[in-house]
Amino acid sequence: MTPSPTVLVTLLLFVAYVALLVWALRRQKQIVQGPWLFFLRAFFPNWKFYHAVGRPPRLYVRGRSESGEWGIWQQVYPRRARRLWHLVHNADVNLALSHQNLVDHLAADINDLPEGADVRECVSYQLVARLAHAALPATAYAYQFELRLDSPQGEEALCMLQSPVLTP
Repeated sequence: MTPSPTVLVTLLLFVAYVALLVWALRRQKQIVQGPWLFFLRAFFPNWKFYHAVGRPPRLYVRGRSESGEWGIWQQVYPRRARRLWHLVHNADVNLALSHQNLVDHLAADINDLPEGADVRECVSYQLVARLAHAALPATAYAYQFELRLDSPQGEEALCMLQSPVLTP
């Protein structure tokens, strides 16, 4: 039985992908960086939470109205309540986990930045800025977001990054 052309093309693309990934990791010393390499990270979750227990990064956003008043900081995508139905269909929570994974990647990129580098050049920063914008009401004329390290013990959160004022 001969494999179909679709199976052969898929297999060829998969082998090319793995070869590119191995080449990029060897060249970059096990740190995947750069705009085109960033998308390879989408296939792998951020496993840094197994390295150390500590403060998880959380995304907060606030918007400015037409009159110039700033709203209060609000956490974006807080933990969702669990339901029995989620054992069968859990799309909302899966989407929230992918958003949190993006925030985790930004926190890792901030920690890995060389001295003097601009975090706004990172793809993860640009994607989180879009994520923050999407969480705002449509009436916001400007917005800011913060990456905070929340404390599981209820202590005050530490600000890891505050964006400049951004316009939609």
